[in-house]
Amino acid sequence: MNTESIVNAIKHVLINDIECQYMSVFSEDARLNEDLYIDSVILMQMLIHLELSHDIEVPESAISQEDVQTVGSLARFLINQQQVDNASAEGDVLETPFEDIKVHCFVSCLCECIKASSAVDHRPFYFGVWDADVAITSANALAYHDESISHDFFIKWYKALYGVQLTSWYDKAKPKADNVKTLELLLYTASPTQNVMVMLDMYLLPERENKFNQNPFPHYVMLKKTQDASRWLMLDPDFRWEGEIAREDIINAISSKHIEGGYVFDSNDIRPSSLTQIAEYFNTVFYADRNVLTEAIRHIVLAHRDDAKSPPSLLGDALKQIPVLAIRKYAYEHGFAYFWRDIGFPEVTFEMWCDEIENLVSTYKTIQYRCLKLAELAKENMDTSDLFTEVLALLDKQDMTEQKIKQKLHSVFLQWLAFHQLGNAGTEKALLETAI
Repeated sequence: MNTESIVNAIKHVLINDIECQYMSVFSEDARLNEDLYIDSVILMQMLIHLELSHDIEVPESAISQEDVQTVGSLARFLINQQQVDNASAEGDVLETPFEDIKVHCFVSCLCECIKASSAVDHRPFYFGVWDADVAITSANALAYHDESISHDFFIKWYKALYGVQLTSWYDKAKPKADNVKTLELLLYTASPTQNVMVMLDMYLLPERENKFNQNPFPHYVMLKKTQDASRWLMLDPDFRWEGEIAREDIINAISSKHIEGGYVFDSNDIRPSSLTQIAEYFNTVFYADRNVLTEAIRHIVLAHRDDAKSPPSLLGDALKQIPVLAIRKYAYEHGFAYFWRDIGFPEVTFEMWCDEIENLVSTYKTIQYRCLKLAELAKENMDTSDLFTEVLALLDKQDMTEQKIKQKLHSVFLQWLAFHQLGNAGTEKALLETAI
């Protein structure tokens, strides 16, 4: 097997199995994400088809972004893998994280304004992200955006921690055109310290990053006017991007029927959080006895195993939003960083726990890969019982890993309380309800 034969196999899979709409630019030098719009999920699907239909085995633990930036580099990587001893591959966990660390677009917009002030610390606000709400649809699918999910919790705690009141300017009862008029008025009358947030559909902004390949892709950004009335400045803290985009393109993305929402707030109101408030917030968001995302994935896996309305062949689609949600676990790093760097701990200890968090995030990718493979086997009416067992075992492993992280984080939190002589700081009720 040579590079040309694998490139042809990749082309065959993209046309016949993935039904890629961008094959007009296909070549050995074509970039997987930027040219062919292949995200991490589609890449996994492609590798599964290469394995099942073309007998090309790829160890899950061996994939990294650096190796697979183009069609040619992917082909050369697969050739090299045929020469690697696969004995250690089974059961390993991917060492590469999901793209960049993008945690929560709503929270990131609010934290961007906090980070601009040296008097306040944005890291405690991320405490609410590691177990933030996820949705399970009526079709037993995982969703990060759903009508049932509200940002009221974060709005309440943003006011409590930092003194800033978010006001919704978007009126869901009004037509899109009326809300666009409200947005334009806000942009052209806002003071230098006022921040205008809006939800838009990133899928309709192809010039912007959409590595998760979501359609639709609801996403919060902040906007400002520019000297050119035909262009607006878009600040996207979650993707660490800032630049001008045509006003019409942004309005088109806001006008998507799949999205609605917007807020305005004044960063001039920001004040430092008290240590007691931070302790109360930690106790409110810290669930010692449950892991929200793993719990939701397990529910969906079992439904596709046991519920005739959710066949195994649909499990891959049901879990396609895992990458968007798994990165929320990086919020644990903010917890360790805030407490440890306040009271003083060795950097090597912090890095060790960052590795555990990385393991937690990466294992979600392994779980997704197994579920995608399971779905493809189910479509061919093949036995999937062993894969179901493997996936459920990985989910049990996730619970153990996350519990270990939580136990350590809670121990560090208690040391932080003692360091600042805060006593229990409102922890009695939380400890009774979520005792480790």
